[in-house]
Amino acid sequence: MLLTDLQKQLASLETELENAKSSGNYLIGVRIERSPAGGSASKGAKESCKYARLRAGRGKLLQNGKKSLYIPIEKIAEYQAACDRGKQIQQLERQIERIKTQIGMSQRSQYRRWTEKNHQQHKAPKFPRPVTLDNAEVSTVDPPIAPATSAAILVLYRQSPHSPVHAVAAEIWQGNQKVVEVKPMHCMGMRADKVTDYIKVLLVDLNRRYSVLRFEDVVREIPVQQCPLIPCPLKHS
Repeated sequence: MLLTDLQKQLASLETELENAKSSGNYLIGVRIERSPAGGSASKGAKESCKYARLRAGRGKLLQNGKKSLYIPIEKIAEYQAACDRGKQIQQLERQIERIKTQIGMSQRSQYRRWTEKNHQQHKAPKFPRPVTLDNAEVSTVDPPIAPATSAAILVLYRQSPHSPVHAVAAEIWQGNQKVVEVKPMHCMGMRADKVTDYIKVLLVDLNRRYSVLRFEDVVREIPVQQCPLIPCPLKHS
């Protein structure tokens, strides 16, 4: 599944979760047990009248500090709705965590690909042998005009492909023209997964603003000394 599809699915689930939580009271990890009247109650009462109690799941306690709580008959439906709503919320939270895990794995995989491709670009390029044509005249023509589309370029401020990322920025291009510059944001002290999370947030924002679906495979790297942020402790004064 594409990263953008996962992000849309996550946003939909988070909205559904907020709606479920705001629709009424909910109980998580709690169930209702129903039992007929017992003891000295009449036979008719034992067959028709039932009482109910809340029962907390493993490792949980109710508000009274105990594992169970008797509830009035007239409130059984209300508590049952709260328990059902709690099950729905618990399922949504599990789905959200699963989607977040998938997004994180996709972002880390994409970040590794960016790093590997950028590292390969530093190797000496291999060009085919030139072909010599005696007395040949070569003419050049302009290429056809391409449709105007927005492309996102990731900009990383760091000393080398294997150095920690100092700051992250981005650019939006349309054809041969740069139309937008996203200001850098310092990433000093952040682990690689946290940098990846920020790049994900940055891409979501660019998708919302300019409808770009991904960063281009080419990553622009700039030495730390050229970081425009002020103050910047790692930049030469």
